[in-house]
Amino acid sequence: MVTVGIVANPSAGKDIRRLVASGRVVPDQEKANTLQRVFAGLVAMGVDHVLVMPEPSGLARPAIDQFADEIVADYVHMPYAVEGIDSTRAARAMTDAEVACIVTLGGDGTNRVVAAGCRDVPIVPISTGTNNVFPQMVEGTLAGLAAGAVATGVVPHEIACRKSKRIEIFVDGKLTEIALVDAAVSRQLFAGARAIWDLRTVSSVFLTRAEPVSIGISSIGAYLQRVHLDDPVGLYFKLGDGDAPTQVVAPVGPGLVHRIGIDEWGVMNPGDRQVVEQRPGMLALDGEREVTLLPGRHVEVGLSLDGPRVVQIEATLEALSGARRP
Repeated sequence: MVTVGIVANPSAGKDIRRLVASGRVVPDQEKANTLQRVFAGLVAMGVDHVLVMPEPSGLARPAIDQFADEIVADYVHMPYAVEGIDSTRAARAMTDAEVACIVTLGGDGTNRVVAAGCRDVPIVPISTGTNNVFPQMVEGTLAGLAAGAVATGVVPHEIACRKSKRIEIFVDGKLTEIALVDAAVSRQLFAGARAIWDLRTVSSVFLTRAEPVSIGISSIGAYLQRVHLDDPVGLYFKLGDGDAPTQVVAPVGPGLVHRIGIDEWGVMNPGDRQVVEQRPGMLALDGEREVTLLPGRHVEVGLSLDGPRVVQIEATLEALSGARRP
């Protein structure tokens, strides 16, 4: 039996950035429609079993009903997923169940918590979030075909997958959190709406990727030095004001293009750790405030090349078309 995991986050694309910026809204109906298209691709590739994270919106139910005669669907034995740690638990359960890959619907934050639990299982990330650097904007049918090609072994991992990087957060010497794209040091002590949207509250940023086609905090880094998925380095920078020595103009959010002052910046190498001096404050991981910065806590940020495997949908479909060519 070939099994694919499904993690669909009903909360993705619904944070405060809908109010403070022109962030797109992806309604639950569209997420459910996307899953129906994903299922069509999986069925076409011969996947015969899906393991779904249960969540209160029932996003997968229409797809399960539509393809009930062609694919067996089970839910992970857990309560409804209502917060990030639940997606991590679901990913761990799917990994223990030996799923061949995990399809995610969400943004950078969704994929961060899935990556915390999926170990070496490849992720097929479909963008339905806000600032989407890690997941891909892709039609659901194509994502389903790519996931099915990897799951059934028609396209091998060495062709379909690329290893991503991750930022590692150490508190008092212990690895406690990860980020897939960015870690931002906020001067605000409380999580509030969780999402980072006001850069005036941010003192420094650590990045795994800095690409000019990205949007959000990571886009700032692209105007300092481009860093792509395969580059074995990251970036860090400290924000300044209008008198800072370096000034860049970057799309820091949907509909938000700002001039940003940079006091200092440089390359992060794998294994190096930088101490976070800001107190009090919080560390936001892939856009969401997670780690409290309090006196007496020693917090370090490092770069690792040991991030999750990510299915490259275009490369996978190109290989699939070659494998199917007469």
